[in-house]
Amino acid sequence: MESFKVFSTLHVAMLMVVASTIVAAIAVRRRRRADAPPSRTEKHVAIAYVGLWIGTYIGLHFTSGFDPASMYPLQMCHWCAVIAATSLAFPRRALRAVAYFCGLGLCTQALITPSLTEGPALYPFWFFWISHGMVLGVPIYDVFARGYRPGWRDYGIACVAAIGYVAIALAIDLATGWNYGFVGPGKPDTPSLVDFLGPWPGRLALIVLLAAAAMFVLLIPWLARARYAHPVGEVALPRQER
Repeated sequence: MESFKVFSTLHVAMLMVVASTIVAAIAVRRRRRADAPPSRTEKHVAIAYVGLWIGTYIGLHFTSGFDPASMYPLQMCHWCAVIAATSLAFPRRALRAVAYFCGLGLCTQALITPSLTEGPALYPFWFFWISHGMVLGVPIYDVFARGYRPGWRDYGIACVAAIGYVAIALAIDLATGWNYGFVGPGKPDTPSLVDFLGPWPGRLALIVLLAAAAMFVLLIPWLARARYAHPVGEVALPRQER
């Protein structure tokens, strides 16, 4: 109960818990109008998670085993989780765009190959799954329950946010020898996609290209939907945005 292994029974069980929670949340929210303002529950979940996030990283800083190379909130997943939670209470377009494209496109792999060694007897296990459940769940919930429909503008916002993150993370990694964002010279301790991208710094360009491509894949269904809804020759009416 104090250790976790990738592709174990426990791993599959947690993925099922995350998936079932997302489905249940969508089913409950769909009883309201898609464009209804944030509910009290959505606001409470947002506040609770942001409070948990802040408290966790403050607490980690004062533990005897604090390791700055891995325990600062500098991974993209860390910030995508906060942005996703915040978008529940404040569904601003920029927040939703980053949660959708960066969260789903760039952080989903963390659920498939978690960089996690602690088991359910230890707090980091639960914080990992709650955080990554937010990263995956909120944008899916936003699409299927709250009517979010991303477009080119949203993709552009997400690309700018991702490039900004890479620039900051790379500067920190080069200055400290850490590997936040996996854009530094090091590699994760657990198997991941980074293992197949070759040596650094060449793999950095591949990471950026793959990130842009992964986010673009998430845009394709909406481009196809828009084309089907408005065939060539017809003019689409402007979309009301928040």
